[in-house]
Amino acid sequence: MHDVYNKGQCNVGDWKDIVAISAGEYLSVGLKSDSTVVAVGYNDSGQLHVRDWKDIVAVSAGNNFTVGLKSDGTVVAAGLDSNDQYDIGGWNDIVAVSAGRRHTVGLKSDGTVVAAGDNEYGQCDVSEWENIIAVSAGYDHTVGLKADGTVVAVGYYYSGQCDVGDWTNIKTN
Repeated sequence: MHDVYNKGQCNVGDWKDIVAISAGEYLSVGLKSDSTVVAVGYNDSGQLHVRDWKDIVAVSAGNNFTVGLKSDGTVVAAGLDSNDQYDIGGWNDIVAVSAGRRHTVGLKSDGTVVAAGDNEYGQCDVSEWENIIAVSAGYDHTVGLKADGTVVAVGYYYSGQCDVGDWTNIKTN
């Protein structure tokens, strides 16, 4: 099949022992059972430079960058850092990460959230969030699931993606 958008991001046929995956713009990232990472796709910004990552427990692919959560609760990143989405050096005690278009969010074990990167639309305005159990960075917004089953969201509202005020009783697995 000929696809003008194919940058190799679907070349995962030889991947083995994968326990988690993430897809970004023109890239796919896989977490292997041995806590290492594989990546395929477009590598114009170095977003596939994850081969040396060790002790990784979660991965997330963004627009032109990749983040990984290490077993010690710190975060690593590869790829484009034009919007300070790598400003993660002081992050610790992180239990989940998510890469957006130009920002990174991390969920801390105490239920608070940290964010780095482009905040043009307020997508990093998460400092007051509490009791969060899951988080996801979108294109220009961030969404968090609270322990009580409600959802909070910040960022660009061009298609209603932050209209989550009436979401209740949301549960994880």
